[in-house]
Amino acid sequence: MMRYPHSLLSTLCRAALWGVLASLMWGPDRPAQAEWSAVAEQKTSYTTDAFQFSSARRLRLTEDPSQPTVVSADKPEDVIWEPALEVMHSTPTAQGKNELSVKAQGAIYTNNPIFNHADYRIQDRFSLDRATSVMVRYRYVPNLFLGPNFERRTGTRSIQEERVSSHHWRAEIERRLTDTVTGTLITRYGLRRYNDSFAERNTNFFTLGPRVDYRAMEWLTVTLTYLYERGLADGHKDTQFADDVSYYLHMVSAGTEFRLNRQWDLGFTYIHRRKTFTSGLAGDTHVGRFDATHQGIAELRYHMSAAATVMLSYQYGQRTSTNVLRDFQDSIFSIGGQYRF
Repeated sequence: MMRYPHSLLSTLCRAALWGVLASLMWGPDRPAQAEWSAVAEQKTSYTTDAFQFSSARRLRLTEDPSQPTVVSADKPEDVIWEPALEVMHSTPTAQGKNELSVKAQGAIYTNNPIFNHADYRIQDRFSLDRATSVMVRYRYVPNLFLGPNFERRTGTRSIQEERVSSHHWRAEIERRLTDTVTGTLITRYGLRRYNDSFAERNTNFFTLGPRVDYRAMEWLTVTLTYLYERGLADGHKDTQFADDVSYYLHMVSAGTEFRLNRQWDLGFTYIHRRKTFTSGLAGDTHVGRFDATHQGIAELRYHMSAAATVMLSYQYGQRTSTNVLRDFQDSIFSIGGQYRF
């Protein structure tokens, strides 16, 4: 008499198990499979000043707006080839999705190969809920040539190559506040490590600021960003070299994105950055100095298909300083394309 209830219970359990497996495999709420994708990009640019190209390129919010630069009396024109490849792995989650990506990008100068460099990035973006996502990123730019400069460590003020390797850790928390407004909190920590001739310039820095994206209309999005950054150099108390590159930085960026139709979109961005050096060392040329940069960017994009896009852009930068010898202007014209597969 006890065998029937036991057999019935066993049958019900097996049926329930098969029902759960069937709902997971064929039910409407079954999670999608993880996906691999990649984006290959090639951009070719003409610049009026090869010394400023890398710094001007990275002035964008998503790049490195405080990358140092050397202002030279020479203004060599050049054509730069910028290949890039990004590989992404997207996994659906209960909250949304998790997207892990790795990207490598190069800059190859036609006439000034000493400026050739690479940029490596690993990034993870994941959802906390349907309205909130988090992005964490590590970026590495090794042995970037800034230009020839006067070193101070030997006391001879000989001209040496100034190079820097940069490590950045970045985090963003993005939340959809309304149907048309998205807010993002940006924070960043970084290390800059110079070659031995300029080791007193080794700098640790942190960045903090908000970004607001407002979709004013279906075809118009407006973006406003503010960033504050503080950098502290190893030489900030070293009177021997009197070479303190410590600073604080304010940056404001405003952009508009026009969706002209299904294939064409047009973006405009204005960036203002003011970098004030905080050195108080006697004999240091950084004492009382600031650099103010204005940059405008216009980019036109044509979506040939869901996978292929071509783009054309113009970028103009103007920098003024308390040291007039460090003023400059530069222009960059770029044409390129990307393909997602």
